[in-house]
Amino acid sequence: MRNVISQRSYEIAVSICYKNCTLDLYYLKYNIMKHIISLLFILALTVTGMAQEGIYLKYEADVETTSEDGEMMAMMMSGSTMELAISPEKNWVRTVMGTMMTLTLELNIGETNEMTMLMEGMMGTMAFQGNPDDLKDDAEEAAKNNNIEYVDATKEILGYTCKKAIMTDMEGNTAIFWYTEKIKRPEGISQMPDDLPGLSLQFESSPQGGVTLTYTAIEVKKKVDMSEYNVNVPVGTEIQDLEDMSKMGGG
Repeated sequence: MRNVISQRSYEIAVSICYKNCTLDLYYLKYNIMKHIISLLFILALTVTGMAQEGIYLKYEADVETTSEDGEMMAMMMSGSTMELAISPEKNWVRTVMGTMMTLTLELNIGETNEMTMLMEGMMGTMAFQGNPDDLKDDAEEAAKNNNIEYVDATKEILGYTCKKAIMTDMEGNTAIFWYTEKIKRPEGISQMPDDLPGLSLQFESSPQGGVTLTYTAIEVKKKVDMSEYNVNVPVGTEIQDLEDMSKMGGG
């Protein structure tokens, strides 16, 4: 799918960020971040399918933990947010992962399908640009193996009545999504039967490490001006090729 930001791009970015972390927290951090990225990929795929016009969403994250390592992770993840601005011509995502990293991406959809990524945080400032289709992975194939169970339950979020769905991936990990059908996706994506039938306003997951992550929408705006959402690479920052990022991440 040319109009979906590559999950592999996110995973590589996370591996770069944590490559030099101490061993005791490395695996916990990496597993949690990778799980977040998988959820973001699914969410972005769903929203992209629905976005007939510019739409903006902002989510806040709540982190709960039952382990000592998880408590440190929760402290580092405090204040995490995610913003999405998506239209048929352009995708923009900014993920603030607490004090660890801010990741901003802009994907201009068209013949070139060019993506710009800016990473800022404990690893310094890095920028990458290129066609995400050049990063080969099996994300789309894996998505086909996800099982979604629709549950007879509802809750109100931002004035929208949301329905519940539970997704289980091929590894047995589960995530809970609360979605509204009031924001419809357009015609022509019936080839994606496993996608949620509406916009997710809350999603919850429990990756390894005794940590539960819950992202809840706090703002939804329709008909936004997509020219306001861009990646601004700081002057003096070298813009590297996406393939270089793949090599750095061990991909």
